[in-house]
Amino acid sequence: MADMNLDKPAKPLLTYGTYPALALVTAVTLWATLRHNLDRNAVIGVLTVMTIAVVFAVERLNPLQDRWSMTRQSLIDRDLPFIGLAVVVEQVCTMGVAMVAAAVMPRTGFGPLGRIPLIAQAVIALMASDLLWYAYHRAAHTFSRLWRVHGLHHSPSQLYVLMHQVFNPIDLLVSRFVISLIVFKFTGIASDAAFITIAVLGLQQTVSHVNSDLRTGWLNYPLIGTQTHRYHHAAEGRGNYGSVVPVWDMLFGTFIYQPRRIPGRLGLDDPASYPDPRRFHVVLAYPFRRAAGTTAQ
Repeated sequence: MADMNLDKPAKPLLTYGTYPALALVTAVTLWATLRHNLDRNAVIGVLTVMTIAVVFAVERLNPLQDRWSMTRQSLIDRDLPFIGLAVVVEQVCTMGVAMVAAAVMPRTGFGPLGRIPLIAQAVIALMASDLLWYAYHRAAHTFSRLWRVHGLHHSPSQLYVLMHQVFNPIDLLVSRFVISLIVFKFTGIASDAAFITIAVLGLQQTVSHVNSDLRTGWLNYPLIGTQTHRYHHAAEGRGNYGSVVPVWDMLFGTFIYQPRRIPGRLGLDDPASYPDPRRFHVVLAYPFRRAAGTTAQ
């Protein structure tokens, strides 16, 4: 199917208002949490549920492409097992990071980064975490063995918020344990800077997978959203390997930004080259099988 171009939005309030509203709510919630010393973990949980609920509703009210939408079959036959697995893996990773940090690191910030303003710490943490993810992510699209892990996330031919959790747990271990441990615990940033970083990560990673006509204009340059991340899921061509900030894509020449264009097809260039993601146990075992004939995409 050929690429399509966007026209005037059918529902301008949702198109232009959804992301600013979510960003404002997130910012106010972060401010209130720090000011009134609210439970950080509970706040992250509330923000996550709120963001998913809002964008899920917006997807139903204002879908970008009907063919990208969630169906009952895609949710039950493919997504739900991975959603459950992701919840378990992320909780295990969170506990693992906390246990390692408690054993070897002080609770407060330390070193040069621990002495700079909190917002500056959070910005540096975002940049550092996205650099590490960019390196891993691009390698996963380059080397066949890593592609056997990461290709699962690209095997769906749809793009919607709940599909975001269709990941191999190895990907999650890299992002939620290895990268989190390095950035949040070994750089010296304060725990509140990590809290801010996690909230921003959650917002941007959720919004970037939304099947809705969300337009954010110039904000696509400092932050990755749905207008840029959908190109990463296009079947032909790859780019935009960053998760939250596009600066590393810009620096290394992989940034794609064509806000009026809709990819003609999502998913794998050659769907037959990867196991059907509905075969849960098969795709989880796939990285450990012989790699003959596997080509990264």
